[in-house]
Amino acid sequence: MSTPSSLPSSYLRYLPALYSGPDSAFVGHYLKIFEKVLTGIDDDTLEGQRGIQELLASQVIGNLFYPRLSFLFDPANTEFIPPISGAPPDRKAAILADLQRYIGVPTPANPTRAFAGSPRSQPTSEDAIETWLSGFLNWLSGWVDLTPDDGWSIDKKRTVLAQVLALYRLRGTPQGLGFLVDLLLDLPLTITGIVYQPPQDGQHAGTTAPIEGNVTVTISNPAPPGIAVNDEARKTFVVRDRYVSGDPVISGYLPWFFSVLITLPNASNPNFILTRDNVQTILRLKEQLQQLLMRAKPAATRFEIDILPSMQLQAPSPQTQVCNASTLGYNTLLGLPGN
Repeated sequence: MSTPSSLPSSYLRYLPALYSGPDSAFVGHYLKIFEKVLTGIDDDTLEGQRGIQELLASQVIGNLFYPRLSFLFDPANTEFIPPISGAPPDRKAAILADLQRYIGVPTPANPTRAFAGSPRSQPTSEDAIETWLSGFLNWLSGWVDLTPDDGWSIDKKRTVLAQVLALYRLRGTPQGLGFLVDLLLDLPLTITGIVYQPPQDGQHAGTTAPIEGNVTVTISNPAPPGIAVNDEARKTFVVRDRYVSGDPVISGYLPWFFSVLITLPNASNPNFILTRDNVQTILRLKEQLQQLLMRAKPAATRFEIDILPSMQLQAPSPQTQVCNASTLGYNTLLGLPGN
């Protein structure tokens, strides 16, 4: 039985019959070079890389510049961004191998491999194409004025790339900032706290159980105070460079100010008790918000970050002592406004 690599090129059918005889083996194999490049041959030559005709048929050139990379997935797949880095290991390897057949990224050599005790192993083809794809997405991000975070996965970069251009139409608005914060910081954020269960059936002490809740962030323009109208000259309206509580506002709006509210799970569920790890997670989120909003807000605007609920104090009892429910800085947040 002949294998694909031993068969002559199918391009022989375009040549005169003279070249199809038993003495034309050289021509038949020589034409496979062009068939491989132009049409593609399903064999192991060049690690099974696709030919130009296969690239065009799969619409690789156009899809490569849209982060969904549709040509790598089943056409029936309706997911907005089908996962690559987040796919199961065997599925991820198959997707990257298929991309490697389209792109053909060479596997780099390890220059330290020959030295004894070198901790680095030889890079694989999967490593090479994954590194290439991550770098390609970084390059593609530059075209839409996006700087990806070094800690983002391939799927995170693809998701942000696919949505950020549409968000530019809402740039500088509370709604646009809210969408951007949710997209870049993966909000709402799910955290696991604890809930206290009182003693039952003669138990001397209560128990605790894990409970999940969401941390959300909302951005809005605060409701302005009412405008006082009078005819006394000494109460003439004065425009200040920043808002002072009680001042009237222009056209019913508070100018140049965004109110940012971090809402914790215990705002709606008082039985949700924050753990020490929860508090550190929320403080990191607040710091990320601070840095992100400083870059994303319009010029000459300011913002204020608040945490809801700011602080919860409970009277000492066996229940609160078990859970350390009111230990400030341990599992209780003291919300302070900042800009």
